[in-house]
Amino acid sequence: MNKILCCFLLLAFPRLTAAAETPVLTWCLDHFSRFHAYETGKAPYGPSVDLMRELAKRAGFQLQFSPKTPSARCFRQMQTGEADLMSNLNFTEERAEYMYLLPYNERIPESLYLKGDDPRQIRSFNQLASLTLATVRNYAYHPSLMQLIKTSRRHVEIDSIETGFEMLQRGRVDALVAPTQSSLDVIADHKDLHFQFQRAPVDFSVVEKRFINIGLSKKSSHLALKDRIEQAIESMVQDGTVKKLYAFDPLKHGPTYLSDSPSEQ
Repeated sequence: MNKILCCFLLLAFPRLTAAAETPVLTWCLDHFSRFHAYETGKAPYGPSVDLMRELAKRAGFQLQFSPKTPSARCFRQMQTGEADLMSNLNFTEERAEYMYLLPYNERIPESLYLKGDDPRQIRSFNQLASLTLATVRNYAYHPSLMQLIKTSRRHVEIDSIETGFEMLQRGRVDALVAPTQSSLDVIADHKDLHFQFQRAPVDFSVVEKRFINIGLSKKSSHLALKDRIEQAIESMVQDGTVKKLYAFDPLKHGPTYLSDSPSEQ
């Protein structure tokens, strides 16, 4: 009996050792509509979660979810190494100081919003000069886009997308430049904003292509995995995994609750 037990332990020991040696990386996240849902009492789910789980599988680490954590706190935890990973990040020089930013998907460009009854058709960048534009403070606009915005008649920074829409509704600004996904979520969540605004046809994607990134803390205790993580991301881009998981386009899959989408009203 003892011999059988010893044999069993010898067979099981390598597996237990391998499991114990599998690095555990903490992904810091909050609820992010249409990308990852983080509801009370439920494990996170959505395209970002599927992507990060596949990344962990390919790079050879165990993924651990943080508690539901506001983004500002996640950034602080990335600075200290308390968190290892973040996702869906725009590149900024400030963030690059304390994390490696690893691009994995082209991002949806920002949108220019006007009041729903505004007759102006803003199609070109030189038309911005005649407008009073609002942008969201602390949002990472691309420097080239910000240079365009600063050519406007007046540039106003506001604290939130919701505040921007309220100012636009009251006529205190002519237009709001905001991240497309988040701005559509704000409109959807506030019935008083439904069908009050239109998205101008100007295309900010031609300013310069930008990518969303996975962030790896430079103070992570698992920096030895950096090359494997980069290789795993590249393989997921090359084989179409990222494109498949991030195929959702909020402008094509409604409702958007914009005034120029009459089929939704």
